[in-house]
Amino acid sequence: MPEPYELETDRSPAPRFLVVDQRVPEPIRQLLEEADGCLNMTFTTGGSACARRAIRKTFEIEGVEGDDFGASLRALAQKHEGLPPTLFRVIELLGAGEDPLHVDALKALLATFKGILYEIYVLGEERAESLAYVSKLLQALDREAVPPKQKPRPASFQPRKS
Repeated sequence: MPEPYELETDRSPAPRFLVVDQRVPEPIRQLLEEADGCLNMTFTTGGSACARRAIRKTFEIEGVEGDDFGASLRALAQKHEGLPPTLFRVIELLGAGEDPLHVDALKALLATFKGILYEIYVLGEERAESLAYVSKLLQALDREAVPPKQKPRPASFQPRKS
């Protein structure tokens, strides 16, 4: 069984989802870079504000922006219903409001939000590419090359034990 990710140490590589991929829209990436920079300098007021602006920018880009943070977040969760609800609960808990977060809470907010972005913009795109590739293969498949369905075996048939 693979080892779970270690929390940040100097020797452990960052999980893949914590490095914001180029497929994440530029305005969101820029805000997350600012939030990470603030976090590295323990400027939690700026880091909290940038993280929350990145979340709201995601609402805008995803077309779920509204006046109510909770409603926008629920709309994003519904739009991407395959994502774990726990991620959205963390965002709702830490991402709403205006008060600065403590360092650990800001780390949790950023990691959770990056996880959501990774699911939406990276894994989602990779799944779409995989499905498109398989679809093209199936469309090109000659019907004659597909073996006919085999008749199911009678229920009373039991293979011999060796």
